[in-house]
Amino acid sequence: MKTLQLEFYKIKRRNVWLSMFAMLGIQLSWGLWAMRDPKDWELASGWMSLLYSLSVLDGMMMPTIMSLLASRLADIEHKGNTYKQLKTLRPSASLYHAKALCGTIILIVLLAAQAAVFILYGYFLGYEGNPDPKYYLLSYGLKFASCLSLFLLQLLLSMLFANQMIPLVIGLGGSMIALLVMFVSHYSFLPWGGILTSTLVGMDWDQKTRIITYFYRDYSPTETVAVICIFVWVVVFYAAGRLLFTRREV
Repeated sequence: MKTLQLEFYKIKRRNVWLSMFAMLGIQLSWGLWAMRDPKDWELASGWMSLLYSLSVLDGMMMPTIMSLLASRLADIEHKGNTYKQLKTLRPSASLYHAKALCGTIILIVLLAAQAAVFILYGYFLGYEGNPDPKYYLLSYGLKFASCLSLFLLQLLLSMLFANQMIPLVIGLGGSMIALLVMFVSHYSFLPWGGILTSTLVGMDWDQKTRIITYFYRDYSPTETVAVICIFVWVVVFYAAGRLLFTRREV
């Protein structure tokens, strides 16, 4: 716990929270523009459309956001060249766990704030009924697992590479991969496609009426395996990060 407290102390003046909520502000700005002046049929299916839209938006943005978060947590030791000193004062695993847990707490708060802001915006727009707690909580859990896998991957890269451009470029590349997945498939076994894979809402666009119909998805066996892969990636990246960092000579 003391190591975790030190991690929050170290990022106190690094504007990590400001960076994360700036990203949330970008998403909200998109929402204000994309969901303005909804039609009657959009108000009727508003809560489902909100889940779908957030999944698409997060699928494209979260790989980059997670790379930024991991870089901000890890590069302070690279700049001061203090990883070697810290390893002599405490176990390497303790330092890795503290950074992983610090990022996880920030991620939980970020996703909770995102959900709260967009739900309030849905009420402001006048969506009919209320959001389904079952699907919204499940969506939050799956999104958290997907983002956690990306964060652990980026944390591993950020702690191993002193040049933070390497993990940041990989994060940007992950966003491009997620965008490509969105156009070619409904699921992916890659970690960058996890958010889109776990999307609970599907959509069907009628070309004649130009009306979109939203529905809760029924996962095929292959899609279910893809969702399970999200949790597999969490375990793999956590174990790989802990092993490689603790055994690395710095």
